[in-house]
Amino acid sequence: MMGVSRTSFEKVARNTVVRFEEKDGLGCEAGLANHFTQQELDGDVYYDQHWHEHAACYHVKGKGLVVITSCGHAGLINNIRHLMKVTGVKKLHAVAGGFHLAPTKLAYVDETVNALAVLDPDVVIPMHCSGKNFTDAVAARMPNRLVLNSTGSRYAFGE
Repeated sequence: MMGVSRTSFEKVARNTVVRFEEKDGLGCEAGLANHFTQQELDGDVYYDQHWHEHAACYHVKGKGLVVITSCGHAGLINNIRHLMKVTGVKKLHAVAGGFHLAPTKLAYVDETVNALAVLDPDVVIPMHCSGKNFTDAVAARMPNRLVLNSTGSRYAFGE
């Protein structure tokens, strides 16, 4: 199963419990879901590890990698490192998306921001589930790199 490599200190926040099933004509049809784990297919209730979640990126010539996470359950640092490895691009220009840190403790947020600072992004754009603690920590650690996001925001990277 290909997904974001889990190589850092990060763990999926335990606030998403799932059961994979079809009931009353609703849900997921097992025959169409070849990316689900056996635990999901067995219908067990468990903490979702979001193995099926994806992140995207593109390389801006002369600037570096722009990483876009969906909800970042695999971890912000894991997403970035995975995409840097897959693309071979060593410079992180920007990271944008949901980083799923709102439900985590401040010490974990601080560890994430410290690891992000080591990756030296030019731009950090936290969205929906990143949380106020993350935004505040980036503002304190990397104030000139934080870009606040709102509905309708547009971003252009490169020329």
